[in-house]
Amino acid sequence: MALRKDLQAIIEESELSFEEMRAFTTGLMMLTEEEQFDFYKILRDDPGLIYPLYINFKAKLHAAHGTEKEWMDAVENEIIELEDYLTKKRVGGEIR
Repeated sequence: MALRKDLQAIIEESELSFEEMRAFTTGLMMLTEEEQFDFYKILRDDPGLIYPLYINFKAKLHAAHGTEKEWMDAVENEIIELEDYLTKKRVGGEIR
């Protein structure tokens, strides 16, 4: 499946390097059309999430080749990081 053009465009506008962008978009192509659209809406509304989501994508990709515990740790870490990101955003903290 190809990546939605609007999703591709928002990722290309990000600060990801070419290699990071290529890896991330390759992973996103595994999503259904509806999932890609949902992902696009999230990134459109908050482009600052692109880099944290990419980092967590890479962590989960690495964990997928490890143990179940490594996978669960990667998922748990992603949830914690995203909750922290959203908390900082809600209270007006600086988000990088």
